[in-house]
Amino acid sequence: MAIAILALMKTCPSCGNTNPPDFDFCRYCGHPLADVPSKQKGNFLKHLPSWAWILIIIGGLIAFIAIIVGSFVGLATVEGFASVVLLCCGVIGFGVYPLRKPEATDPIFRAIGISFFALMGATIDQTGNLIYNKPVEVCFCHDGTSLIRKQEVSNPLPGTTYIQEDYTCYDDAGNPVKRINTFAVLGVRFIEYVFIGYLLLLLRRFIWRTKNKN
Repeated sequence: MAIAILALMKTCPSCGNTNPPDFDFCRYCGHPLADVPSKQKGNFLKHLPSWAWILIIIGGLIAFIAIIVGSFVGLATVEGFASVVLLCCGVIGFGVYPLRKPEATDPIFRAIGISFFALMGATIDQTGNLIYNKPVEVCFCHDGTSLIRKQEVSNPLPGTTYIQEDYTCYDDAGNPVKRINTFAVLGVRFIEYVFIGYLLLLLRRFIWRTKNKN
């Protein structure tokens, strides 16, 4: 009991003497103690036992691995997930938010930046979304056919999983008419992300001029 009371004692910031926890003023020099935290505050983590730290560390590692694995699974399987992630990266990378002042960048560096963004979009965003996949349908599905995207999942070896996107044009009866080459889809996706890159740059310039009109 005496040890607990000592742990809660307040130390005067003026004279350095200790005071009971219910004191508002130092009994030695009269300095206010209202804003002085007790020694017990802020030391909660220091008093945790070792087994609690083990549980915290294991829980943190499990959460970290789950986030990494979940992100990869989401990018590879959930339609539109990679599109949103890459769009957010583009908004930040091209300076739309947080807003950066448009600068006279050398065209070659601008081309490298947009090309890198488009390459990442073409390779990562293989699932696309309803809007991004429409140009693929318009370019390759003809004669009243419509595009349907599926995924072919295979496990050729223990512990390995291959996910391949299947873009196929189907007629009104549900029969497959034409399977689109993967590289053709990647080409369309690359062009789409080039367009998105330039669009983000124009949006950045428009927002900057609007905010600094006066």
